[in-house]
Amino acid sequence: MRNYKYLFWDFDGTIVDSFEGCSFAFSKVFEHFGLDIKRENTKQFIGPPLKVTFTDLLGENKEPFARELYREYYINQGGQNMCKLFDGIAQILSEIKSYGYKMYVATSKREDIASEMLKEFNVRDCFDGVFGTVESEGRIDKKDILEYAVKMSCGDKKDCLMIGDSIYDAMAANQVGMDCLAVAYGFGNVENMSKIGIISCANTPNDLLRILKK
Repeated sequence: MRNYKYLFWDFDGTIVDSFEGCSFAFSKVFEHFGLDIKRENTKQFIGPPLKVTFTDLLGENKEPFARELYREYYINQGGQNMCKLFDGIAQILSEIKSYGYKMYVATSKREDIASEMLKEFNVRDCFDGVFGTVESEGRIDKKDILEYAVKMSCGDKKDCLMIGDSIYDAMAANQVGMDCLAVAYGFGNVENMSKIGIISCANTPNDLLRILKK
């Protein structure tokens, strides 16, 4: 495997097991709009930008309110508190950081929320920067977020690796011009990611140590 120097980590489904919190908020939104989508079927919506998800499901007119409602349930009504780190990921991140990588988070989650949650989970210090959705600056699409993160890292794209669980991570990496490592323990579909292009797959968090060890 190429000797990468910069690692860009997805958040939901890669570092954080956010199924309970996200599915709670999604279910409340779907219930409000009368959509018959069971809670166990909401994994497919964890990861993509909320704007894309709600536009596809409800249309452009209802999307802004749906996003506002989702964040109300996620941030203010307890959804965020239901999230947790994947087992062992704190120690794994710390060890991978000790290998000498520069590490960043690149997520479609709102940037301030992602940073706050990483602090609460005591893993913020593992990362040299956290980059996410900042609507006021036009960073919503995963490709734009990743491209901005790479720019701010000052890394050469050939030395950069995206680590994530969804097709959006693989697509963003491909569009930016860098490699992608898939994780199979998250919420996405590795088979779909492989069609876009991945260098390898971590079936468990512990596999990351083997794959990324220098």
